[in-house]
Amino acid sequence: MDHHSEDFERMKADLHEKGYQEKDVTITSGKAMVLGALYGLPFVIVFGLWYRFFLIERAYLLEVSGIAFYVLFIAIIAVSVVIHELLHGIGWATASGKGWNVVRFNIHALMPSCACKAVLGKRAYLAGVLAPFIVLGGGSVLFIFIYPGTVSFLTMMVNFISAGADLMIAFQVLKERDGFIADHPTEAGYIAFYR
Repeated sequence: MDHHSEDFERMKADLHEKGYQEKDVTITSGKAMVLGALYGLPFVIVFGLWYRFFLIERAYLLEVSGIAFYVLFIAIIAVSVVIHELLHGIGWATASGKGWNVVRFNIHALMPSCACKAVLGKRAYLAGVLAPFIVLGGGSVLFIFIYPGTVSFLTMMVNFISAGADLMIAFQVLKERDGFIADHPTEAGYIAFYR
């Protein structure tokens, strides 16, 4: 067990001693990717149709195909994912009032991830979970308005799909009673603690 998991187990034991019950709300990362894509899809469809019917006339369509298209797409994904995880960190660092000490960045199978090490109230936890959706999702919509085209469309698609799992987690958190939320150090999701 790595020291992050040990810290997590210690924090859980501490809350149990104080009389808290836990409720595990985690899913595997594979399931999070599939379900997340489904949660992000409605935004892609709505803004995609809007782009197609209202913005296409003034769109900057790049003549990229084959390998160049994939290089562009992978570059957009790489930049978006790094900013996405950084925004989770900024959200939690700010909302917790404890700064960067509560944030942990990880790289697993070449994918960066961010976890919050502090136990937070619902609102503070949601601030970190939803920061990428609000900033990158909202930013992508603005970008597609100002500069419609291949790059802005792909960016919007990537940002909403990658924030889908966050949306799914946020909907779960909103259903929780008031208590504490601990971000899971390795799985997608959290553990809720209630007295």
